[in-house]
Amino acid sequence: MVTYSGKAKDVIALNDKEVQINFRDSISAFDGVKKEELAEKGIINCLTSVKLFEILDKYGFKTHFISKISDSKLLCKKVTILPIEVVCRNISAGSFCKRYGFEEGIRFEQPLIEFFVKDDEHHDPLITESVAVQMKFITENEAILMEAITRAVNEVLIKIFDLISLQLVDFKLEFGRTTEGQLLLADEISADTMRLWEKKTGEKKDKDRYRQDLGDVIVHYKDILERLNSIQKLPDYKPLSTVQVIIKLRKSVLDPAGEVTFHSLSRKGFKRIESVRLGKSAEIAFNAVPSSVLQSEIEEISEKILSNPLIEDFELKIRHHSEKSEKEHFQEK
Repeated sequence: MVTYSGKAKDVIALNDKEVQINFRDSISAFDGVKKEELAEKGIINCLTSVKLFEILDKYGFKTHFISKISDSKLLCKKVTILPIEVVCRNISAGSFCKRYGFEEGIRFEQPLIEFFVKDDEHHDPLITESVAVQMKFITENEAILMEAITRAVNEVLIKIFDLISLQLVDFKLEFGRTTEGQLLLADEISADTMRLWEKKTGEKKDKDRYRQDLGDVIVHYKDILERLNSIQKLPDYKPLSTVQVIIKLRKSVLDPAGEVTFHSLSRKGFKRIESVRLGKSAEIAFNAVPSSVLQSEIEEISEKILSNPLIEDFELKIRHHSEKSEKEHFQEK
């Protein structure tokens, strides 16, 4: 029995831990205003998602994908899909150009990360990270982790598509939360959820062919899948994630060192200072992509080794860094 039916997929709950996702031949644009059926689309998007989920898994990313049931059906972990989509942009295109009046094709110095609310009725509005947290769509830790994961996925996908002469313009990721609270990449990753251009000619290979009535949608979707399947060896990738751990005394605990600093500053003429509380911080580098698993590991390190849980609290800030060695990263800092 179908428990959820989206624009192009049906989700069937199999048990408390697993779901079956059926890909349909439906395609739509402009929040469902334009839609039709395209033969083979469901199979192609399903197999493309399988290929990309398998690739991301080999690089250490945590996803909801378990296995392929058939060419149009996936077995996946059951998750609660978060109401926030994360878009990563390497080159200006689509709604970004329309929103700001910029021309298509501007290459950004650094990838742009944007959050959108999953809400067709209001056309998936752009939302700031702080509003998403304040409105309890996601937690602060999830917001930080979602951005870090998206940046890491972008770096890997750029390498993958570069192998097959395609340019990754932008893409959308969705995340799901397990009953244990683990954050996983979810939904699908296909030509429906990203923009891909031919590197040499700039020809569009993605859903913009449908949006802009360019034709031959399935021909180009199939070509992307065939190119992905032609990859013999995945490119090397050395991930670097850093976690900044900020440790502070609890407010109920007296801070003698802070008091000494406060009085010293007062004597030196800094009269507007109300109080001083001192803390400590550490930055730890990991040769791993950002994930909930990494977050849990650093929480254990912070609680058991870096802080005194009786009198101190800590907060974490996970960041992904462009591929480089740990030594290079700290030399830059």
